[in-house]
Amino acid sequence: MTRMILLLELGDWTGGNHGQSPYLVEFDSERLDSPFDVSEGWGHGLGGSCYSLARFVETEHYTQLKHHASWAATIIEQGLPTLDIEAIAQGLLAQYPSHRPNIPANLARYF
Repeated sequence: MTRMILLLELGDWTGGNHGQSPYLVEFDSERLDSPFDVSEGWGHGLGGSCYSLARFVETEHYTQLKHHASWAATIIEQGLPTLDIEAIAQGLLAQYPSHRPNIPANLARYF
């Protein structure tokens, strides 16, 4: 498994097309130099960023992860003192099967 969705929050928008806008925090185990991907929404003007471990833990996205996916934040915190991204990757991979987020059927095809 390469990419893991650590956090999926769905927001609603109104406008020309009503729908749901995903906020995602993902971990890519094949890109350990900047494994954290954060994206907000789909469409024009919306996008995301990639973060290294050191940079990710300084962002509001990490705070959101701590509140909504504490299992992942706990694993990350264990590797922080030594910035051991390989140990973090292994821990996330081991725990991910029992912590996968529920993805609504209407959005599952996009993931």
